[in-house]
Amino acid sequence: MRVQLTRVLWPVALAVTACAALVARGVADELVDPATLGTLFRSFSDSGHVLVQSLMGDYGTALGQAALSLHVNNEHVRIPGISALPGSQQAIDAITTASRPITNNAFQDYVKVRNEVQGEVSNPRAAVNYYLSSEIDYLAQQLGAKYNRDLRDRRLNLAVGTSYGWDAAGSKTTLHGDAVATQILSPTTLLRWGLEYNIVEGLQYNPYRNVYAGGTHVPERTPDHRERRDTFLKLNQYFSNRSSLKLSYRLYNDDWGITSHELESSLNQYITHGFAVSYEYRYYTQTAASFYRDEYPTTNGIDGYLTGDYRLNDLASHLFGASTRLDMAALAPTHTLWRRTGMWLNWERYFNSNNYSANILEAGVDLHFQ
Repeated sequence: MRVQLTRVLWPVALAVTACAALVARGVADELVDPATLGTLFRSFSDSGHVLVQSLMGDYGTALGQAALSLHVNNEHVRIPGISALPGSQQAIDAITTASRPITNNAFQDYVKVRNEVQGEVSNPRAAVNYYLSSEIDYLAQQLGAKYNRDLRDRRLNLAVGTSYGWDAAGSKTTLHGDAVATQILSPTTLLRWGLEYNIVEGLQYNPYRNVYAGGTHVPERTPDHRERRDTFLKLNQYFSNRSSLKLSYRLYNDDWGITSHELESSLNQYITHGFAVSYEYRYYTQTAASFYRDEYPTTNGIDGYLTGDYRLNDLASHLFGASTRLDMAALAPTHTLWRRTGMWLNWERYFNSNNYSANILEAGVDLHFQ
């Protein structure tokens, strides 16, 4: 395992070293934004009464001609305990299929806390970053690098990136690569096209989940290898009435047999005195994995694989959203605190073909220092 890890990390390490050298050189020819500090509280609930609450913080500052950014997140997840009577068939089914994490007492709420830290050092051409996610029984890390260059009088930008992620147990690794081209078509029109490729090795299923197969419950099993690729196209258009329209399309495919299409649109409108509103809609559809079945006639599944993960089934989903943002500097430009403060509120409604729905509410405050 150590030899394999070294071989994979070697090209990523070279990319990180090269980008770090460019960052250290400070080749920036533009001014870096002043130090900023932002907070975000996010609350998520769904039709199954699952509650996820996150408190995040972001900090950015200049490092000579480079820049440092830090992101932290403290997340609490609460999943309701089984509401069926102990000993009933509903309770037995809920426990044996393990479609939800279970503590020593499945009839009590399940609570999980996750902490993450992400840092990046960058200049206009290159960046290196590090990510850490920690739970009581899991630790994951990621190391990445990015590089971009302007061409054609800065009307075309070409960017490439790579990253390598791993967990403390060595049970899963992810190698990622991407390439993006951004073209300015006119003073009000921007076009972006990109490609992404991921190779995932190791444990890629829920070890707590069982699948009903051949008249009994057996542990879930999926392939240890997965190649994921996608391409996307995005168009941004600005209008003279101080509004903008964003359209995007993404095509995804992997060697598990899943193909997906995603269409997304958003409309942003400036209202008055630092107040703006946004509206968004997203449609997503995908085919099922080749080994997914609603019922498995034998415990061998399909080619030895079985899964109860609804995300590997046929799926169609919709998301509607609206948000508002208020820049207090437009209302109180001379006030010591308010002129450095921004506030915003986001709401999203999600539902899919698997009879699942969720409401997502976000509220944030941005504070700028200088």
